[in-house]
Amino acid sequence: MPIPRVHYRVVGQDDYMLEITLESDGAYRIDCGDHTSHTPRRGMLAPEQLAALDSLISALGAPREHLAPAGATGFLAELTIGEQPVTRVFKVWEGAIQDEPDLMPLIRALEVI
Repeated sequence: MPIPRVHYRVVGQDDYMLEITLESDGAYRIDCGDHTSHTPRRGMLAPEQLAALDSLISALGAPREHLAPAGATGFLAELTIGEQPVTRVFKVWEGAIQDEPDLMPLIRALEVI
């Protein structure tokens, strides 16, 4: 079961970075931190995992931004679904993730791959 391509990127304080790329066939690559201390991890999702992610992707609302208020600190997540020229981009500050009920389950599912 092919799903739309997913690219999830989180940047934060102290040079923190998490980047997850999930191809439509279930192949994934996870980059965390810097490449000198954490080599990228690769793998292939099981069909059940793909089906669960496809369901969460299908439940997403319209693309949007929910950015941090002025002066706030924390992580910013950017989720891109699909490929050019047809993509949906969601940006959300970590302090607002609980206010995004359709995004939160997909982000949490990606973070535990």
